[in-house]
Amino acid sequence: MRRSSDSVSENRYGAKLDSPGRRNALKSLAIVLQDSSTGGWRYTLRLIEGIKAVRPELDMTAYLGRGIHRIDKVDSPREVLERFGVRVKKMPSLRPIDRRRTSKYVTSVLRRFLEKPLYYRWISDIQRHDMSLFAWPFGIECPPIQKPMVFVPHDFNYTHFVGTFVDRKSDLGLFKAMHQRWIDRAHAIVSSNFIADELMRTFPGASAPRVIPLSQLGQEGACSSDTVANTLDALQIHGDYLLCLNNLSAHKNLGQVIAGFHYAKKRFPNTRLVIAGHGTDGIRGNASVPWYLDHVAEGGDVISLGLRSDEEIKSLIQGARLVINGSVYEAGNGSGLDAWSLGTPVAMSAIPPFLEQMQRLGVHAETFNPRCCYEIGDAIVRLMEDPIRAARLAECSQQAMQRYTWTDVAAQYVDYFERVLPPIYTEERQVFTNAA
Repeated sequence: MRRSSDSVSENRYGAKLDSPGRRNALKSLAIVLQDSSTGGWRYTLRLIEGIKAVRPELDMTAYLGRGIHRIDKVDSPREVLERFGVRVKKMPSLRPIDRRRTSKYVTSVLRRFLEKPLYYRWISDIQRHDMSLFAWPFGIECPPIQKPMVFVPHDFNYTHFVGTFVDRKSDLGLFKAMHQRWIDRAHAIVSSNFIADELMRTFPGASAPRVIPLSQLGQEGACSSDTVANTLDALQIHGDYLLCLNNLSAHKNLGQVIAGFHYAKKRFPNTRLVIAGHGTDGIRGNASVPWYLDHVAEGGDVISLGLRSDEEIKSLIQGARLVINGSVYEAGNGSGLDAWSLGTPVAMSAIPPFLEQMQRLGVHAETFNPRCCYEIGDAIVRLMEDPIRAARLAECSQQAMQRYTWTDVAAQYVDYFERVLPPIYTEERQVFTNAA
């Protein structure tokens, strides 16, 4: 029996928008994705799949920017979306003009001048839809669109110092000012109460966002055992390994994860740590000490694979002893969602959004203080020393994920979209208005 969206959400933020009159039905939707991380692209793709399952008749257009590059080895983003029956169009740059360096300033001004006709045609084109969703509005200006707009501020990590700046210090004021304009003009959806609290803390007086938890970020269904074996063989991954799916950003906390692996390796010396994600190419070495890796040209107990396709990531998750996420700040555990859905044990930071996600979805994980490498090592060892318990909890997590899919997520999105649309007044209201 599928869990209802209400029982999963348990939102503190209702973002009630209903007005007198009947709710308008959404007929056409524009989805704007100028740029994104790997997680941002996968989130958007899963959401589009879910919306198509909930409303197959809905007319959808995806506007993709220059930053959306080929991620999978076979298909371009355009080809993937067109298979879902989504119209795909290009869009102009929405980034502000960079005045800090002369060369960038001249380039930005020239590009803005050349794209000006395209920009106004794009505004006109997007307003043919009932509304628009901006799925990854980082570093871009809120456009002057008259139809309702919804945006997804996935997190606010630029407002925190995590030992170093996640973004350039000079960008912090710029990001906050741009986010303020989005909040003033559009409706926000976030994936956890933690991020809703972050929004209200950063922008006091803002309207409450709608909280809609996410499901897994990879495609539903597991790979066959042959596919997993062939993929691992092609990637030269053999034997027992732990998997960490993160990029190199400071808040991903990879240094402490590697230190924790160093201590776990004392108990399980034949285990390796595999890291995959944007920018991780070239990480290779031996975790002989907890402070750094000793670089090696070949081999090593810590290796990285860089950015990989969804199918490769799925095989890597299925073949891993466990998936570990040591982030100190996130909206939620994206790699954990995929591991839970595929029945792989999870070890993760005991940070508020991860714990909230675990409680809401009814999944299980070994948790640790992400700033303590000893706790990270202990959590890894607990899962590896008791594989029967780890497998049982992973199976329970997989069953829990099957009760909350992207169909459930998309149904909540569409419900919110229709709350945002102007209402259709009832006949009684019309009669009253005419009589007045």
